[in-house]
Amino acid sequence: MELQKKIYNLSPIWLQEFIISIYGLKIYRLRYNKAYFTRLKELKEKDYSDIEKEKSIQLEELKKLINHAINNSQFYKEFYKDVDIAQILTLDDLKKLPILEKEVLRENAASIYTIDPKIGVPSFTGGTTGKSLKVLYTKSDVQKRMAYLDAFKWRLGIDTFKAKKATFSGREFTGNNATKAKKIFWRYNWVYKQKLYSTFDLTNDNIIYYIEDLNKYKPDVINGFVSAIYDLAKFVESKGIKLTFKPKAIFTTSETLLPYQREVVEKAFNCKIYNQYASAEGAPFITECKFGNLHYNIDTGVIESFKTEYGEEVLVTSFSTYGTPLIRYRIGDKVTFKEGICKCGSCHPLVEKIEGRKVDFLLSKERGKISLSHLADVIKGMPNCIKNMQFVQNALESIDVNIVVDEQLYNAEHEKNIMGEMKFRFGDDANININIVDEIVKEASGKFALIKNNIKS
Repeated sequence: MELQKKIYNLSPIWLQEFIISIYGLKIYRLRYNKAYFTRLKELKEKDYSDIEKEKSIQLEELKKLINHAINNSQFYKEFYKDVDIAQILTLDDLKKLPILEKEVLRENAASIYTIDPKIGVPSFTGGTTGKSLKVLYTKSDVQKRMAYLDAFKWRLGIDTFKAKKATFSGREFTGNNATKAKKIFWRYNWVYKQKLYSTFDLTNDNIIYYIEDLNKYKPDVINGFVSAIYDLAKFVESKGIKLTFKPKAIFTTSETLLPYQREVVEKAFNCKIYNQYASAEGAPFITECKFGNLHYNIDTGVIESFKTEYGEEVLVTSFSTYGTPLIRYRIGDKVTFKEGICKCGSCHPLVEKIEGRKVDFLLSKERGKISLSHLADVIKGMPNCIKNMQFVQNALESIDVNIVVDEQLYNAEHEKNIMGEMKFRFGDDANININIVDEIVKEASGKFALIKNNIKS
């Protein structure tokens, strides 16, 4: 692998794009096969208006998954040895099953797998929590998950196979310094009609080149990390740049979409941004409809509320994890539901908001848990004097607020406002350090972390 990477990095751009497209063909054949097209057809024709029918489907899928786990996973045979599976007759009966903790999944993955790793499709997660996890999907799992995502986009007017896509993700593909000197920070996947834009090279000095290329490329769809798309939108707004294209939609992945990011992105690109939730492990889907409501898609799994010392979290059971069954898996996220019926016609339950994992909050000695959403509002209502910010906590009594500022707009009054907002959230005794920095480095994954909670909890 190291030799292959070295050869790739030294290759000219045209050859790198050829290599990417060959790899893209491999992924294309994996994702888009018989199970995909069968499931996609079902989903396009599906009527989501009958809640009782949807609940019935959910229960049947749950029973199938549990039986599959017991019959094919050595771990689950032992894990459920004291449970009469025949008594799991309703969703509420799920509570009779033990909770699958993340550390248990990590330590016992080999005995949880229901397929040979040689034929399974691996997926890796755990970068934000420090717990590295490898789960295996069956090929059918992968195709059914892709079908669900593409049906979600189809309902919003996006045909996956026809749309020109611009993708911002955590892949390194721009090669060596000689290649980067050409200021070409993107590569084209000919198979998937997809231009990949590097999030690692998206710096203040380079961002104008991204905007210029997007104006030439004119993508129908933009997807990827929220932080990267937000950086582009902020630059467009602050410089008064005119975009010569209007995407049909923007889809976020991997990072939490915050209200202030949505506002800036939708204004800059003059189109709607759609939120979605799943996970690399394979959690059930939560998707946003054309009316702006998030729906818990009950035909993809079960989401249960679970009380912890940090407040309510969720347990997830996913119907597309037959390679590594996830049943009552404590994923560490928080989902807040709300009442109501959506105008889109779907009877699937409404979600108020999705909050991140335990690393996505900081701790106050005086006030307990301070969530990402509350911290994101620290600069709400302020002028565009803050280019970027990050909250870092290494000790309970101390918070570092690192900010990248626009020197022409930022002044002492803004710093006073930030300090006031932080004291309001953490208490007067908290030690708040506001540090003006030139740059906030992204994570190794290419993602941007608004919060870095380094306290062991």
